[in-house]
Amino acid sequence: MTNAIAQPRASGLYHGWKVLIALFLAGFFVYGGGLYCFVLFVTPLTTEFGWSRASTGGIVSAFWLSFPLLLVGGYAIRRFGVTRMLAAGITIEAVCVIALASVSTLPQMYLLRGAMGFGKILFAACIPVTCARWFSRHFGLALGIAWAGWHIGGMVLAPITGAIIAHASWRTACVSLGFALLVLALLPILWAQRIDSPAALGLGLDGDPLGQTGSEAQADNAPDPRVTGTLPDLLRAPTFWLIALATLFFYTTYGGVLAHEGAIVEAAGYSATASSLVLSLTTGFAALGSAASGWMLDHWSLRRVGLLMHVLLIAGTAALFVVMGSPSLTALVIYGVAFGLMIGGSDVFFVAFVRDRFPHVGVGFQYSTWYCVELGTLLVSPVIAGHIFDVVGNYRTTLGALVACAVAALALTGLALTTRRPALEAA
Repeated sequence: MTNAIAQPRASGLYHGWKVLIALFLAGFFVYGGGLYCFVLFVTPLTTEFGWSRASTGGIVSAFWLSFPLLLVGGYAIRRFGVTRMLAAGITIEAVCVIALASVSTLPQMYLLRGAMGFGKILFAACIPVTCARWFSRHFGLALGIAWAGWHIGGMVLAPITGAIIAHASWRTACVSLGFALLVLALLPILWAQRIDSPAALGLGLDGDPLGQTGSEAQADNAPDPRVTGTLPDLLRAPTFWLIALATLFFYTTYGGVLAHEGAIVEAAGYSATASSLVLSLTTGFAALGSAASGWMLDHWSLRRVGLLMHVLLIAGTAALFVVMGSPSLTALVIYGVAFGLMIGGSDVFFVAFVRDRFPHVGVGFQYSTWYCVELGTLLVSPVIAGHIFDVVGNYRTTLGALVACAVAALALTGLALTTRRPALEAA
């Protein structure tokens, strides 16, 4: 991307907000279409090919198999730049979802879903870096808005995809999603990223005049010694491992509950329709939680937002625990609201937390390394929750164990919040 941009006009919308709109749209299709909508393909694939639910369910979870590659995400961002990474991620997912319409064997589908997941992590790893290049005071809000697109995409695209599957076929739905990715996700990103930083427009972060915020050096391109740290600097810091352990416990509960939500609600005596409505409620509040947590991080203390996220996780899981003992519509609503707000806000909190504790490390390394821990946990947490159910034979005990994990996460995060920044420790 060229830096030789004409002198900006003093008026008009700050280009960083245009970049954010493009990120929102891209996430709307990359995540909303690539993950949320793909749950709808399980039934038609099972019907057409006679595969087991375990096999077709595995096609959905194969989306996460490439998560270890996130460990080199920070290096890839520095080597190729965020624009190439964003464009490559969207293009890979689009091509793969279109190609899915032409295959009919399980190994081919697993391979393409794994490649789609690779495209998704290329895209996702660049979001905090891109936000950091344009925003400082509004960094949390920018993250929240960008990630809200993921959940709103699920809300909007799921019924559209379901209608296409019902009236045409799942193959037509795949092709439709693929072309939507190319036209409505890729093109806005390429247009917005033609300008790579506020400095190219003669502006500082948040659209401030250069020098006003003292932050005109942009993200990973900056010579500031605070942002020269890389992956080894994170892995050598005990504080990072404490945050990683808190992440492990937090997302074990998050992933275990979410993956089994439908089965838990139906086991409590509710219909499949009621279960889908609970999922819709959860998804809707996830979008709200993403944007709201971003605003809160810009106005509240990190400790206060972190406490709220953990309380929401505990409250949502405990509400389902109550439902299993005595069916309660009120408890189901509490679950949907609390768990949804937590889903939307937790990533925003943890990214801001890592960023606060490691100001000397590039944002790309911070996020890609932490995100690797999160996705690895989300990959195995449904299996862990399922194993507990298989051993004890009921979801009430399973949920009790997941509540205990959430409480452990709260304790570990609280401990991590009391530690000094590793940069100061290293000094």
